[in-house]
Amino acid sequence: MKQLYIILITSLIAISNYAQNYQWKASINEVDVSGYYKIYLDPDIISQLEHSFPDIRILDKNNNETQYILKKQKTVLNKNKKIELKITKNKHRKFKHYTEIQIENEKKYSISNLILRIVNTHNPVFVKIFGSDNLDNWYILKDNFPAVPDITDSDSTEIKIMDIPESKFKFFKVYFYDYEEKPIEITNVYYHNLEDIRAEYIQLKSPIISQKDTLNKTIITLEFEKPEFIDMITFRISGPEYYLRKVQMLKKDTISNTHMKNEFYDQLKKEFYLGSLKSNRINLYDYKAKKIEFIVENKDNQPLIFLKANAYQLKNYIVAYLNQDNKYTLIYGNEKANFPSYDLPYFKDTIPKILPETSVYNIKKINGATDKINKIWTFPTSYLWYIIGFLLIVLLLISFKLLKERFGETKKTE
Repeated sequence: MKQLYIILITSLIAISNYAQNYQWKASINEVDVSGYYKIYLDPDIISQLEHSFPDIRILDKNNNETQYILKKQKTVLNKNKKIELKITKNKHRKFKHYTEIQIENEKKYSISNLILRIVNTHNPVFVKIFGSDNLDNWYILKDNFPAVPDITDSDSTEIKIMDIPESKFKFFKVYFYDYEEKPIEITNVYYHNLEDIRAEYIQLKSPIISQKDTLNKTIITLEFEKPEFIDMITFRISGPEYYLRKVQMLKKDTISNTHMKNEFYDQLKKEFYLGSLKSNRINLYDYKAKKIEFIVENKDNQPLIFLKANAYQLKNYIVAYLNQDNKYTLIYGNEKANFPSYDLPYFKDTIPKILPETSVYNIKKINGATDKINKIWTFPTSYLWYIIGFLLIVLLLISFKLLKERFGETKKTE
């Protein structure tokens, strides 16, 4: 039985390390008055996060985990009428523990949000969203993040997912994970055609820009000091009075995750135009890259001269209740972290729209394991069942071995 204890202890340590393997920490400025605050996340912090930012935690002075809501600094000034999208597949996959819906974007709308009507739950659900143009090559738009249904008195409600990388994919696929073994029932899918979006950006450190001209193409390379999440790039160009050039954008530092079937949206080649009558900027969304290549088609024209490129990131905040008599630490940077599932998003409408702002300081790399976190447990239930099942199998094998040895000893005695 000693072997079983060793296995149990090893498994528990593995789970603990899985939850605590954070690489960075920073102190949050103390507040004079208790209340909700917007905590500004510097680009140096954002650059260390995973896609969609699942790996952020706030700890108080006793290492208790503190709830928060993630926010981007943008405001939609006008919302047009909801447009319904066609659901082409709606299937619950019992043994994989998720409901899959497939949506067709027949008119190739530029989509940056989805509104999903559901009828049987007000619980938070974990969602994963993909986009594709051909039903074969799928790109991850959002990866396993918590979505909170609106609280209503009616039998049906809506899940609003407002921060999807804007795209014109012909098909979208959404997984709703039912960790509680209860399938999600989706009846309708819509999107809002959002206009007049006002956003607040922070300029990133300027990348190194290089230019190489060939017979009919110009290759522009931007290289940053480290991988950055980029939401917009602008160019300063010298050229003739009138020009219009097609450009292909390619991430050069792509390292595909071998354990993942699909790639993230920022792996996709993008095409756009630069022109004398255009703003010469490209809008992105959480496009994480260290080195980007732009291939400009000159055809029979003289090459343009790219003088400068600037990169910008939407200002990112987390909203949390901070106590004046407490000290708080931000820990972040964990490629294995799951999104936390907090109660706070249920009550987001009760949080004031205008909040005082604070920030972090004293950013440090964590040496060794993170301190023990008195955490709000967010480990997916299905994973625990897999571990328990594995341990039961091991227990049965050890029991069988002990019985076999005992039976062998009895036989020898006879």
